[in-house]
Amino acid sequence: MCVYFVSGAGYHSESKAKEYKHVCKRACQRAVDRLKAGALAVDAVTAALVELEDSPFTNAGMGSNLNLSGEIECDASIMDGKSLRYGAVGAVSGINNPVLVANRLLSEAQKGKLSAGRIPPCFLVGRGAHDWAVNHGIPPCPSEKMATKFSLSAYKRNKHKMELAEKVDTGFNHHSKKRRQASETENGSGLLDTVGAIVVDREGNVAAAVSSGGLAMKHPGRVGQAAHHGCGCWAENTSTLNPYSTAVSTSGSPFLASEDCVLGGVIVLRCCRCSDFITQPSPDIQAILGKSL
Repeated sequence: MCVYFVSGAGYHSESKAKEYKHVCKRACQRAVDRLKAGALAVDAVTAALVELEDSPFTNAGMGSNLNLSGEIECDASIMDGKSLRYGAVGAVSGINNPVLVANRLLSEAQKGKLSAGRIPPCFLVGRGAHDWAVNHGIPPCPSEKMATKFSLSAYKRNKHKMELAEKVDTGFNHHSKKRRQASETENGSGLLDTVGAIVVDREGNVAAAVSSGGLAMKHPGRVGQAAHHGCGCWAENTSTLNPYSTAVSTSGSPFLASEDCVLGGVIVLRCCRCSDFITQPSPDIQAILGKSL
């Protein structure tokens, strides 16, 4: 069994490097503890993401970026490689741990059809996602309580910069934009974009999850890549047609390629069962048993 995780694309202050490492260590330990207790991969990866969402130092759940309206809207998704089930929420407000909603959507879908033959949802957004979560026992959290001093101060700075940018011409704005980005790098005013994790359990099942508060000053209702099927995360166990299990979690987005300075990342787990190695020997044992990027 193993756990890999990422603490996002974007800028962060070197002064907070110690805090980031601590929260990542706690997230990993929480997932490992669940795995040692016999939990499946999908439950362990959820546990890791909850720890990351609860940290005020990451842009997911507590302390997420504020949108144009000064509110927090989160995206999250999770995929179970064993069942190939997927659960996701987008632009959801008032939920401190959106990955719990994504995981609950996944587990509820595994129960089969609803009354009158209705198909259960696997991806909900906005108010509908919030109400569904509350109706299924996930406690709400006022959006204002999810904001931190750090995210609020970043919002005020960004709002002021936007107001100034609207007063200048395009040519000047192009240069000031580069200066703003350089300033954010130096001052650490930009939050990490996305958190994610991938897990393989003792039975060889893989799972992947991702959670994000989204871009700073995004338009209300915007749904980022973290909530999209096959884009934010992917997980698939071995099968008769596929000898390897694969789990992927991404951070950043190719749709931002036009930006001057964009950071993105991906963690990938590729593994097979030991029996596959015994029947098909390879000179590179470590490569067969598992790979991560």
